This record gives sequence, structure tokens and C-alpha cells, in this order.
Amino acid sequence: MNNKATDELIMKLITTASKFRLGYEADGSHDFSNCIDLLKPLLPGLTNAVTVVQLFSEMLAAQERHDWLSLADSLEYDLPLLLNSAL
Repeated sequence: MNNKATDELIMKLITTASKFRLGYEADGSHDFSNCIDLLKPLLPGLTNAVTVVQLFSEMLAAQERHDWLSLADSLEYDLPLLLNSAL
């Protein structure tokens, strides 16, 4: 897996989480969509791709519930941990 692409994605995840925590849901949702686009090409190289996809399902459910803090936690902590462990 490309470390530069992963590092870029992790930084984007953290800034997106920050937007949700600060109450900027529209900007956060836009960036969340960009994060998904950045993740798509990385998925085939992840050893834990199934777990990442399951986490994304949970994050999308949190977004639908407007549970911005749960979504931010997953973006800032859970997903970067999974991405780093797949390296």
C-alpha cells in the first residue's frame, strides 16, 4: 500500500473529524465524501478491507442519525488505526 496516499487520507480524516466536532456538518459531510474517494483505490491493498468497509457502514449510519461526535471519533481514531495496522 502507498504510504503517502495513506498518510494523506489520515490527515484528511482528522481534519474532517474536526469539522464535525466544531459543528460544520455540511463541510464535514463534503470532506467525508472526499475521504471515501481517497479510500476507494486503497481498499484492494488493505489486508483488513472487510473490517474497514464494516466501519464505513457504521460511520454512514452515524451520519444518517446526525451523530456527529460518533462519526468524528471513527474518523479520527478508529479508521486511522485500521489503516495503520494494514501497512
